[in-house]
Amino acid sequence: MNSPPTFNLLHEPWIPVRPLNGDSVREVGLRDLILHARTYSRIDDPSPLVTVALLRLTLALLHRALQGPKNIEQAAEWFRNGFPTDTLVAYFQTWEDHFDLFHPEKPFWQVRDLTLDLEGGKYRSHWTRLGTEVGSANTLPLFNVAGRPGGERNDALTPAQAARRLIEGQTFLLGGLIKRFTTAAKAAPVATLALTAAQGNDLHETLCLNLPVYGGQDSDRAVWEREPLTVQSVRGFYEDELSEVPTGRADRYTWPSRSVLLIPEFNREGEMQVTSIGFAAGIPLEGTAEGSGSNVDPMVTLRPPADPKRPERFPLKLKRDQLLWRDLSALLADPDREQRGSQPPGTLTHARAVLDAASAPQGTSVTVTGLLSDQGKAFAYRQESYAFPHAFITDPEAFITEVNRSLDVARATALALNHATLRLAAEVVSRGGEREPHKDDVRNLAQTLPGLGAYWAALEAPFRVFLAELDSPEEASTAWRDSVTREARAAWAMNVQGAGGDGQVLGFAFRPRRTDGKYQPSPQSILDCALAALNAAPRMSSPAPEVHS
Repeated sequence: MNSPPTFNLLHEPWIPVRPLNGDSVREVGLRDLILHARTYSRIDDPSPLVTVALLRLTLALLHRALQGPKNIEQAAEWFRNGFPTDTLVAYFQTWEDHFDLFHPEKPFWQVRDLTLDLEGGKYRSHWTRLGTEVGSANTLPLFNVAGRPGGERNDALTPAQAARRLIEGQTFLLGGLIKRFTTAAKAAPVATLALTAAQGNDLHETLCLNLPVYGGQDSDRAVWEREPLTVQSVRGFYEDELSEVPTGRADRYTWPSRSVLLIPEFNREGEMQVTSIGFAAGIPLEGTAEGSGSNVDPMVTLRPPADPKRPERFPLKLKRDQLLWRDLSALLADPDREQRGSQPPGTLTHARAVLDAASAPQGTSVTVTGLLSDQGKAFAYRQESYAFPHAFITDPEAFITEVNRSLDVARATALALNHATLRLAAEVVSRGGEREPHKDDVRNLAQTLPGLGAYWAALEAPFRVFLAELDSPEEASTAWRDSVTREARAAWAMNVQGAGGDGQVLGFAFRPRRTDGKYQPSPQSILDCALAALNAAPRMSSPAPEVHS
C-alpha cells in the first residue's frame, strides 16, 4: 500500500544546478541550494524561463528568511562571508510544511480544494497547461509538440518536473480565455517582460547580487506565508470584481497567477507522478505588472514614453527582430535618462553597488530573459548574456558614456547606410533619372536589399568584444569604430550587388545629380562622408557624426 504522497521542496532534489567542480548537472532542494550555493556555479535548467523562475523563487525565500538586506553594507557582508546559516535554518523549520508540493491542507503555491471531481471535473486539465513551451493553450505549433500532426507528448511528470513546471507557469503564463472562475484570465505579472539578473562567479554571489535592499519586511508575504488558497477565496475575487496589489517584493515574485492543484498518482512500479492537474484563474493583479514606487519589480527595466505628455513608463520587452545589445543603454543607470523617466533594473544597480562596497576585483555578466508573444500566443523565448568589465564597477559614469557613444556611432552609420540605399534604389527605379520614381517602389526595392540586416548581425560579436574590453576604453573605442566602418562597407557592397551589381548599377551608385537646382550627392558618397566623419572624430570626446541628406 502506497503512503500518502509528499514531496517537500526544501529537502527533495528538484532544482537543476551545475557544480563548480565540473561535475554534470544534478538536482538539489531549496535548502541545499541556498546553504551550499558556493559549490554551484548556477541554476541550470534547459529552459531559460524555468531558470529565471527558480531564481525568483529563491530570492523571495531569502528576502523573507533574512528580512533583508537592510542596506548595501549588509548585502556586501553577505557577499563576502555568506548568509547567516542559523537564521535560514530557523526559517526553514518554521515554514517546512508549507513547502510540501502535495500537502493535503496547504500544497505549495496551489489551491488545496481544486479537486478533479469539483463541479463534474470542470477544472481538470493536462499538466501541459503549465508549460509555456510544451503545449499550453497559448503556445504556437513551433513549441506545441502535441499540437503538430503526428505529435506526441510525455503523459507523466515526476514530482521534480511537476514542481519546475508549476513555478514556470505561475511566473510566465499568458493571459487569455480560460472560463474557470472568469471568462479570461490575466497574464502572470512578468509574463512577457525582459527580466535582468546579474551573474557572479558562483551561485552564492549571484543570489547576493540580485537581492536589492529590502524594505517591505512588515507588510510583505510570500505565497507560502499566505493563508492557504481555496476555491471559494479565489472565486470571490471574480464574483465581487476585486483585485489585489502585491504587498511587497516576495509577494510579487510568488504571485498566484493561476489556481493550480497537482494531482499525484502512482504508476505500476509504485513511483509517484503527475499527469492531471486542477487549473483555473488565479488572483487578479491590480495595477501594472511591473509595479510602481517601492513596489517596482527589481528585475524589470522601465522606459519613458515616446510622448512626453504621457507620464506612464512602460516595461522593457525583448524584440522579435532585434537583439537587446542595440538598446543596452536601457539597462544602465544614466542620470540623463532617469530624469526623463527611465529606470534601470534594480538588480543591476544593486549588483554594481555590492561589488563596489565589497571591493570585489571583478566585473559582472548580465542575463536578460524574456518570453516573446504575439496576440496572446507565445512564439519564442530568448536569453541574452553580456559581460561587463571591472570599469562598470569602478567608473560607471565613464562606462555608460562609452556604451552610449558606441551605440550612437552604430545607429548614425546605419542611418547613413539606409539613406544611401534609398538613394540607390531611387536611381535604379528611375533608370538614372529617366522617369520620376514612385516612393513605394523605391521603398520596396530598398527593403529587399540585405545590407542593413547583415550590418546589424555582423556587429553583435564586435560589440561584445568592445563591451568586455572597456577597462581600456580608448583601444576598445578604436576597434569598435573600425568594426562599424568595415561592416558598413561590406553591407553597402551587398546592397549594390543585390540591386543588380552590373556596370549600370555601379554607375548609379557613384553618380551625383542636380534636381531643381539642388545638388544631391551620389549614394556612395553619402556613406563615404558619414564614415569619414566617424573616423575623423576624436575617439574619446566627440559624439557620433550627424547624417545630412
